[in-house]
Amino acid sequence: MANATEGKTPCSICQKTAGILICRGCGKDFCYRHVVEHRQEINKQMDELTTNHDQFQQTIAEQEVQPNCHPLIQKINEWEQESIDKIHRAADDARKQVITIIGIHRTQVIHDLVCLTKKLSEAHKEDDYVETDLKEWTKKLDKLKADLNAFQTIDFSEDNNSSTLISKLFINDASTDIFHRIVGDIQINEGGKVAVHGPTNGIAAVCCRGEYALGKHRFHFKIERLFNYSAFYCGIVSKNTPTDSICITSVNYGGHRCSIPSGTPKYLNQNVLFCFNGSNYYFQMNETYELLVDCNEQIIRLTEGQLGRTHELKINLTICPLPWQFFIALISANDYVRLC
Repeated sequence: MANATEGKTPCSICQKTAGILICRGCGKDFCYRHVVEHRQEINKQMDELTTNHDQFQQTIAEQEVQPNCHPLIQKINEWEQESIDKIHRAADDARKQVITIIGIHRTQVIHDLVCLTKKLSEAHKEDDYVETDLKEWTKKLDKLKADLNAFQTIDFSEDNNSSTLISKLFINDASTDIFHRIVGDIQINEGGKVAVHGPTNGIAAVCCRGEYALGKHRFHFKIERLFNYSAFYCGIVSKNTPTDSICITSVNYGGHRCSIPSGTPKYLNQNVLFCFNGSNYYFQMNETYELLVDCNEQIIRLTEGQLGRTHELKINLTICPLPWQFFIALISANDYVRLC
């Protein structure tokens, strides 16, 4: 007996009964029973489409009423908060750094003030003082006042990257010290910021005014003219060393002797100072350096600006007792260095 669907297109759903209707939407054949089912499926899809349409329309309406709820605005808000958090952290770090720097400096001033107070108390108790003593103590007190006020102006600087939205804050805790006393053919210019060797060749030195017995102190300087890399010295000398005793014998490099170029009439006194020079460090013209003076650890550390190379010397307090002063020595005519 021949199959009833033979020669006819079967229903696309059951594949048994002959299709009696063709859907113009999908082009498929359906039997009587599955026509209704197919229509119900189409109605379901229409309902889903309508729901999606209404939800999308609602989203647009909500964005019009509350534009700040847009995902892009939310992303901007997140970026804003993250940036604020970073600024807060950077500001907190800067405040802590400044408090530490000021604390170290204040401790130094207090230490010097205690020494002055002791002298004043003893002199007053013993009634042992004259006009010259009063002048000296007044000068020391004025210097302490100046030192305390000088450190109220820490250098705050920013990076120069124009593409950066928020500039990074840098705190320069370098010493504000200036050149003060000289030995040999050397002059102090520009308010104590520049030391220039005279027109003759020979060892000449210049010491800064500050005295350091506690904490860490950073000195930044730039060598603006240097005829010979080995003819430059920087380090510390004891404040108690008489000026005319700085340049008399040989130089001390952490216990190692180094001869000075021939023709130099004097030598740096190894019994009162420690320093770096061309024998243990390659100095270059137009380069900036940092000398860290750490009174607590009794070391000095020299750092080259661009390359960041460091050299360190341990200080023998028997040779170079506290307090210390930063000094620089030059040999060649017209060489000069600038405090930064």
